[in-house]
Amino acid sequence: MKKIFLLLFVAKALFASVVVEIVGDKNYPPYSYEESGEARGVYVDIIKSAFEKIDGYDVKFNMTAFKRAKELVKSGKAVAFFPPYYNEERTKWTKFSEPILAERSIVFAKSETLKNNVDFPKDFYGLTLCMNRGFNIEAVGGSELNDAVESKKINFIEANDNKACLSRVVRGMADFYVNDELIDISNFVDIKRGLKVKENFGHVGFTLNDKDYPYLKDFQKKFDKVIIQMKKDHEIEEIVKKYR
Repeated sequence: MKKIFLLLFVAKALFASVVVEIVGDKNYPPYSYEESGEARGVYVDIIKSAFEKIDGYDVKFNMTAFKRAKELVKSGKAVAFFPPYYNEERTKWTKFSEPILAERSIVFAKSETLKNNVDFPKDFYGLTLCMNRGFNIEAVGGSELNDAVESKKINFIEANDNKACLSRVVRGMADFYVNDELIDISNFVDIKRGLKVKENFGHVGFTLNDKDYPYLKDFQKKFDKVIIQMKKDHEIEEIVKKYR
């Protein structure tokens, strides 16, 4: 009997699932956020569903600030993070997953700022932009916006999250904010949704510093395959609809 239990224990150990700890942005509702200590959001639901379809792997979420998530992946202290947009600079330290879903960046501002400002970013020269700390300006708002900030044609400040940036716009510390069209502005009655800036795809970004993750190449292939199928089956589209 002891031998049987030992064999069962060894078999269970051999076939135990690999726990993949993925770092998520805790300040990006409705896509990715933390609530009562739990990971929530569109990407969390998508990633959970993807893991249910991949044998041999279980997911664990670690929610933190986006800037810290990037540093953890760069250093190899985390295997992956979500949901970065693609840009060339990031390919130096992360491998992007199959594109997961399209996010549309728009301008958020008071009505008087949006009025007659239809040529982006030229009509916003001389104004102050707020963006989430750690976000890449070019990835979120495009190369022309990035050039305008670098050349000081548009002033630039950062804040920790959506609410902090929107609060700065309300208080006049910034004139406009650029982020995804689905973010919640219900508590900011003076803020309106404005013109479209850019469309981006969110991904999972896997570390290139992968010496501590021997399973990573196998997992990446399986994850991408599942995401492709989820898009074909319109499963991702249905998940997004729950948050509209």
